[in-house]
Amino acid sequence: MKKNLLKMSGVSLAAMGLVFSGGQVSADTYASEAHPQNTAQTQKETKAQRISEKIEKKTKAVQFELEEIKASLEEPPLTAEEVQTYQEYKEKIASLLNRLNAAEKQLTGVAKEREESDATVEKIRTLIQDVRANALEVEETIEALLAKNMSSYGEIPEGLEAAEDPAYEVGSTAIIEAEHMDMESMSGALATIVGVYDTTAYSVTYYPTTGGEPVKDHKWVIHEEIANAGEEPFEPGATVTLNADHMEGMDGATAVIESAVETNVYMLDFTTTTGEKVDNHKWVIERELSPV
Repeated sequence: MKKNLLKMSGVSLAAMGLVFSGGQVSADTYASEAHPQNTAQTQKETKAQRISEKIEKKTKAVQFELEEIKASLEEPPLTAEEVQTYQEYKEKIASLLNRLNAAEKQLTGVAKEREESDATVEKIRTLIQDVRANALEVEETIEALLAKNMSSYGEIPEGLEAAEDPAYEVGSTAIIEAEHMDMESMSGALATIVGVYDTTAYSVTYYPTTGGEPVKDHKWVIHEEIANAGEEPFEPGATVTLNADHMEGMDGATAVIESAVETNVYMLDFTTTTGEKVDNHKWVIERELSPV
C-alpha cells in the first residue's frame, strides 16, 4: 500500500515537474514572441557597438602612424635620401586621410542604425576630426621643411658673371616649369628673378659624404661650384668634386657629370603651389622658365 502511494506520489511530482518545466518553456516562448522588437534592437545595438570599437581602433592606428612620421622629421639641411623620404611621407599621409574619411563614413552609418544619439559615436567622431587635423598639420610641417631646404642664403660663387641679355631680367617674374628632386610643389609656381648668370650647368650623379646610395641626375650644379674648375666646361663622364651645398652631404662629394648645358642660370624667390615661401633657390636654367 505504501509502495503504491509512494509510486503515485512520485508520478505526481514528476507530472508537476513537467508542468513547471513546460510552464517555464511556455513563458520564455511567450516573452520572445511577445517582444520581437526588443530582441532585434538589442542585436542591432550590439552589432553597432562592435563596429564602433573597430572604427575607434582604426583611427588610433592612424594617429600612431602620424606620430611616428612626426618624430622622424629633421630640420634642414636635408640629404637627398631624406627629401625622398619626406615625399613618400606626403603620399602616406594622403592615404591616411583617405582611411579617416572611410572611417567617418562608416561611423555615420552606425549612427543611423541607432534610434537615439549615442555618446560613444560622438566621442569617436571627435577623435577622427582631431586625428585629421593632426595629419594636415604634419603634412604642412613637411611642406615647410622641404621649402626651407630649397632656400639658400643667396651667396654667389666667386667668378660667376651676371648674364648680359637674359630672357628674364632681375626683378621680373616667370613661371617655373621644373621639378627638382621630385618637388612637385615647385612646378607651376610664380617666381621672382633675384639673380641671373651666364655659365655652364651640369646634371650630376654624386656620392654623398654622409654615405648611402648615390644621388642620380641631380639638377643643377654650375661650373663655379666644382673644385679646380678651369675655363673649359667639363664633358659628360668626367669625375669631379663638388663645392656646392644645395643638399646635406653634397659639399666635397665626388660626382660624375651626366650632362652639360651652356645657359643662363637663375636664382629665384617663389611660393610653392602648396603655399610655402622659398628664398634664393639655386638653380633653374632658362628653358625651365616660361613667361607669365
